Amino acid sequence: MKILLLGEFSSLHKNLQEGLIALGHEVTVASNGDGWKNISADIKLGVEGSGVVSKVLRRVQFLNFLNSIKGYDVVQIVNAEYFCQDLFPNELMLKRLKKRNGKVFLLGAGDDAFFWKYGKDKLKYGPFNDSLKYDFKSSTSMYECASKLAKNRTLVNLVDGVIPIMYEYQASYSHVSNLRNVIPIPINTDEITRNNIGENKRLTIFHGLNREGFKGTHYVKKAFEILKPKHPHIDFIIEGKMPLKEYLELMSKTDVIIDQVNSHSLGVNGLLAMAMGKVTLGGAEPESLKCFGIDDSPVINIKPCVNDIVDKLERVIATSAQDLNDLGLKSREYVCSLHDYKTVAEKYIKEWSL
Repeated sequence: MKILLLGEFSSLHKNLQEGLIALGHEVTVASNGDGWKNISADIKLGVEGSGVVSKVLRRVQFLNFLNSIKGYDVVQIVNAEYFCQDLFPNELMLKRLKKRNGKVFLLGAGDDAFFWKYGKDKLKYGPFNDSLKYDFKSSTSMYECASKLAKNRTLVNLVDGVIPIMYEYQASYSHVSNLRNVIPIPINTDEITRNNIGENKRLTIFHGLNREGFKGTHYVKKAFEILKPKHPHIDFIIEGKMPLKEYLELMSKTDVIIDQVNSHSLGVNGLLAMAMGKVTLGGAEPESLKCFGIDDSPVINIKPCVNDIVDKLERVIATSAQDLNDLGLKSREYVCSLHDYKTVAEKYIKEWSL
């Protein structure tokens, strides 16, 4: 197959590309590198700058790029926002994309109007209020306007299928007729080395700083403030907002990882940590496990609650180094089994071929 993966989501498309290439397919990734994460792409989209001129140039560049796309068997869009832009011929370009290529799919991944409308109604908790307070610093988000929802709906009606990457997006798109099976996030474990916990002698607990509201960082900060005076022999670190390569180097030197708190499921950050053999706290709600067809996982499930995070971390701190290493090994095995990039690539090929 000749495949175009449009956009990036924390290296999801990069890892999927590597899996598809290993299976013998011709794959191109076109993206802006997911912002400051600077993830590699075959075709680099985006123009630097935040002014009006830069915004216009980005639209023109993207329009020209879309006009050049033809002859692909599959085009996959990483997030609805690519075709939910204001002052942009979204529907026209999407129809042209379908006419000049084979099938077009949309991933359910990240913020979009459906997630903010339907996910907000269906999920027992989520990142919405915290995102407004800490990320948008507003009473509403850009995803909540009627025009954005209408554009998202038009996109869904035009694509051949919507593939959610986890429970949150399955719930958000559960009412659409072309919803496909959940496919796990691919991780290239061949490129990730497992580290033993405790190699640095001092236990290090780490939370990656990205979107503070979406990830629920304020809960982690408060939990760390409670734990630090009680455990001066432990390092508590919150850092981030750096290129992915640097971030992974930093995370490799830690022992325990706290992923996003406001999520029912584990994100890319948490999966990368598990692949490194880290003890990982994050989303592992029963609904999330069920959509992957499993009953349990090595992930220590946490909720958006300071006391819950403190309690779970206290248990981790009280655990022996050997038991933590055993849990880290199970974490690595879990990712190699459920999220292996070649196995996940096969699932995409099957879904695209239906």
